Amino acid sequence: MTQNLPSLEEFLAAPSEQVAQVAPASMLYWVGGSRRSAALAGKATREYASWTIKKLIQAVDLIFSHGVQHIFMPVLSSKNFAEDTPGYRENLWYWLTQVLAGTKTAAHIQGQGRRVRFLYEEHIPQLQTANERLRTAEPLSKDTPALWIIAVPEEGLPLRWMLDKLSKSQAETPEQAIQALYGEDIPPASLCLGFGKLVLSPYVIPPFLLGVLNCYWSQRPGWDGLTQDLLRTVFYDYAYLRPTWQKDKTGRAEKAIKHRTAWEKGPVIGLGTRLGPFWYPVLGPDPTILEAVSLPNQSDHQNQE
Repeated sequence: MTQNLPSLEEFLAAPSEQVAQVAPASMLYWVGGSRRSAALAGKATREYASWTIKKLIQAVDLIFSHGVQHIFMPVLSSKNFAEDTPGYRENLWYWLTQVLAGTKTAAHIQGQGRRVRFLYEEHIPQLQTANERLRTAEPLSKDTPALWIIAVPEEGLPLRWMLDKLSKSQAETPEQAIQALYGEDIPPASLCLGFGKLVLSPYVIPPFLLGVLNCYWSQRPGWDGLTQDLLRTVFYDYAYLRPTWQKDKTGRAEKAIKHRTAWEKGPVIGLGTRLGPFWYPVLGPDPTILEAVSLPNQSDHQNQE
């Protein structure tokens, strides 16, 4: 365990440069509920696209400012393209190519010294022109932080994309495969911040970039659900609380006896209920469990190896 563990309050107030020292190099940022978010904010349907893109840019800027170098952001799946909601499906390509990858968005991101790329665009004709525009509008340095937008209009596309690229390469190692697929070296993603149900989908995880993935699920819909405090709280848990592995585990298992009730009657994370047409998690364990648990304090963490 990391020595000199800061308190959460100290971490929330720390300079961004300090937080960046423990931030993941690559992460998945999987947002859902953007229409729900707009409805909660009182935005009319005609305002949805412009309002959403502003919130998306703010969220991405926040993550990059805390040291993340590669953000992989799934935005559309085959389920989105299968919807028959009036006025929705026919506008998806416009939102992707003209709003999300539009000149104003590109100019802002370029001005921040970052890149935007679409994954799988070689197999998605609708995205090729937009991706070329992004390439010519942005710095070409591969050391520049990058936002990788993932749109998968049909199932199986990531696999076809991967097999096609690898068949044309001489890759023999995971590192060579990453270079062949993405054109640069990218550290595998080690953190996922998702929304809603605790699920993962093949369209979410970019091929060969799945590391030891620490997953977190927020129930705050849309890109405006990400605040600095929420992001830093997730990074705090990721950096200081989850790394519990010990090389010498002598006596480690016996320490669970102190928290017997928590381990023997603990919750099943992922169970939920219905809120109208939506799923929502059952919050927390049985209160009687918390009463029986003696939670470790800061000094307990600092004394651990």
